[in-house]
Amino acid sequence: MPTTAAPQDVLDAVRSARETLTAVGPLAASSGSSAEWAEALGALRSLVDVATAREDEVLVRLAAIEPMVLDDGELVERHRAPGHVSLDAPAVVSGVLHLSPQAAESRVRDAVRRAADGPEGSPSCTGLGGLHTAMACGALDAHRAHVVARELEEAPADVARTVVDAVAPWFEREDASRLRRRVRRVLARLSPDLLRQRAVRARAASSLRRWADEPGVDTWLGTFPSEEACPAWAAVDDLAQRYVADGTCATIDRARAKALTDLVVAHASVEVRVVMASAAVADLPADALVEVVGPGGPDPVLVEAGWLATAAYRPGARLAAFVRDRDRHCRFPGCPVSARFCDVDHVRPWPAGPTDAANLVCLCRRHHRVKQRPGWRVTLSADGELTWLDPAGRTRTTRPPDPPGLVLRRTEEEAPAPSSTAAPRLAVPDGPHSALEHRLESAALAGRPRDGCRVELQHVTRWPPVDLSPHRRRVAERRHDPGEAPPF
Repeated sequence: MPTTAAPQDVLDAVRSARETLTAVGPLAASSGSSAEWAEALGALRSLVDVATAREDEVLVRLAAIEPMVLDDGELVERHRAPGHVSLDAPAVVSGVLHLSPQAAESRVRDAVRRAADGPEGSPSCTGLGGLHTAMACGALDAHRAHVVARELEEAPADVARTVVDAVAPWFEREDASRLRRRVRRVLARLSPDLLRQRAVRARAASSLRRWADEPGVDTWLGTFPSEEACPAWAAVDDLAQRYVADGTCATIDRARAKALTDLVVAHASVEVRVVMASAAVADLPADALVEVVGPGGPDPVLVEAGWLATAAYRPGARLAAFVRDRDRHCRFPGCPVSARFCDVDHVRPWPAGPTDAANLVCLCRRHHRVKQRPGWRVTLSADGELTWLDPAGRTRTTRPPDPPGLVLRRTEEEAPAPSSTAAPRLAVPDGPHSALEHRLESAALAGRPRDGCRVELQHVTRWPPVDLSPHRRRVAERRHDPGEAPPF
């Protein structure tokens, strides 16, 4: 058996294992005892754990490949030491494993921490190699390994290795929750200051996030300091109990959700303002064509002389606002970074590609850099669809959230004379039109050009005042004496 394996060896082994399992055939409905089926289930779980460990090793090798462009333009791949993660590795993994960008980054990071644990004292030493060894033996699954690794996130490598060795006998016996508590107990004995520092950082990073989940509902995820969360939860639970008692809500969970939003809105006036800004482009005077060579390739490109003289690399404020309003978030597949935190990037490099809405998209800084890596290709179609081709040959697409998209164009009959300073009209495709498009088109046809279109929605809701005095009395009665230890 060879000491090292090539990608083809891994593929052959995977195909063999898949064919073997597929050949087993349908499982019998009335044979075998519960102990036998339980043993079969455990064996399959162990096989999955072994396969996940090998997957980690493959991820480490893939992440260590760094593409380079030689002086003659040839694209080559340089293999760095295990533990190195190239900039576009998570982006490639997200396409192969069909993960979101965030999940792909986490997956690569977990694999490197477990499977690329270097020698003690080396920069790549993490102390988590014991987790990978346990997975390769079929004794530990990826979820429980992730739980243990997360608890040791900030621990020095020697401390992490000691903790992993101490809890290793329980890998085959305990679930994730028990392993987490056991790791914390061992860590508290070895380095109690580490737990205190972690608590300080966690409290400072407390936050509340919101995103759209199922149709018609939003999901909130919040972390709060314990002394703030205790009275807030008591207030929510007290009002929720009253909602269940008077029949407002059927279940306590639904009642708590309603109580939370009622308590927040009852003490605030809500004003929602949505601003949509139309884009503006520079005037295009003469029709003379000038030959330029863009950075995208050696072929010459013909552009209008006036455009070349006046067009800028950076989009104006109104054009940037238009692109951000259109895209809403980073246009890499699955990336949720808000457009206001993104770069407005040229799909076709400037000056070969113009600085206008038909050639600009929002990309977060990481995926802006990924787009510029060797082997990546990005194209933007007329309807706003952005197509990504990664170095592995996989194609993914994203679209703006509000079709049909707004289009900036100048028709031949509207092209101004060389001395004209008229701005191009804002044209929208033939229906169906959204309400925003209808207003923009009506304003343009009426001859009332505007710098922007403002759509305002002001909605003020006042809930009946909620008497919290009984709750406050109960919270005061439950407060701990200042001299007592914290309840955690």
